[in-house]
Amino acid sequence: MGIIKAAGGALGGVMAEQWLEMFYCDAIDEEMLAVRGKKRMGENTANTQGENNIISDGSIIAVNEGQCAIAIEHGKVIGFFDTPGENVFHSEHTGSIFGKGGLKSIVGQTVERFGFGGDAPINQYIMYLDLREHTGNPFAFTMPLHARNLETGLDLDATVETSGMFSFRITAPLVFYKNICGLRTSEVPKKLVLPQIVAELQSAAAQALSVMCANGAAPAELPMQIPLLTEKLQEVLTEKWAELRGFLPVSIAFDGLHLQQKDVHTFQQAERASMLKDPTMAAATLVGAEADALRTAASNPGGAGTAFAGMHFAAQAGENPLTAPAAANKPALWRCSCGNYNTANFCENCGKKRS
Repeated sequence: MGIIKAAGGALGGVMAEQWLEMFYCDAIDEEMLAVRGKKRMGENTANTQGENNIISDGSIIAVNEGQCAIAIEHGKVIGFFDTPGENVFHSEHTGSIFGKGGLKSIVGQTVERFGFGGDAPINQYIMYLDLREHTGNPFAFTMPLHARNLETGLDLDATVETSGMFSFRITAPLVFYKNICGLRTSEVPKKLVLPQIVAELQSAAAQALSVMCANGAAPAELPMQIPLLTEKLQEVLTEKWAELRGFLPVSIAFDGLHLQQKDVHTFQQAERASMLKDPTMAAATLVGAEADALRTAASNPGGAGTAFAGMHFAAQAGENPLTAPAAANKPALWRCSCGNYNTANFCENCGKKRS
């Protein structure tokens, strides 16, 4: 009974698979990179008994603009279709009387199936890949940075914050299918690859920024380095992504690129300290500090006159009015805790005795 059942199943299965099919793919969702093709089944079709994993030789593969289709048999690529419109599928294992196989294909396939108990030893399917530009992929990360200023000799560690968007496009479908799709026979979501390629984008950006800073780019100039950084990233990622995954970066856009605020303050302090090593700059800074002190004194109604008088006395002596000792015939200028400058022993503003 088993032999009779196998023979009947083999012949019946072969006859059911003689109809030609049409495979198609609707517009692929933006979150998908690849999806499995559908077999068209209209209301009036008589092809209702065929198996989903068998495609008859001579069937039609319909391809839309911005797509390509890959025919898979036993895990191996046996057909690639990237011409929009109708494409004809061919396989030596699934001949049809409506195709090139003729009646001979029925006999051969029946014998083959009989050896497998009536089942077809075939597994075929169609995968459609989206070749359009995949836009709107966000990134946001912080990167350690070793910055060096060739003019001041500063050499500090800092952290850079950045964010933006990037886009990519599948340009080598067969490489993409081999290295990304793998055993995924239903769909390949974009989220499958995004974490990895964002991490690689961050790594490439950190390396490029380190080179820029080593070549003398100041931290304050980082926003102006964005065009050069974008160019370097596209160059590095194009080579890596094309070989490993079959797609290329199309556009990389940065919303911003800046140091963390605490690092900005550190750099400002270090640059100021470096500047004061120059005697000329140090003297100019002292003059500025004295001018600030004068403006502070002038803003105090009770002690402005005394403060300016004291500064005048010190100027006549050719000395720093805030640090010079009292002359023999001139009262010494002192500053009260309330902020007022005085020459008498009691503060003219609050009355506090000179300590």
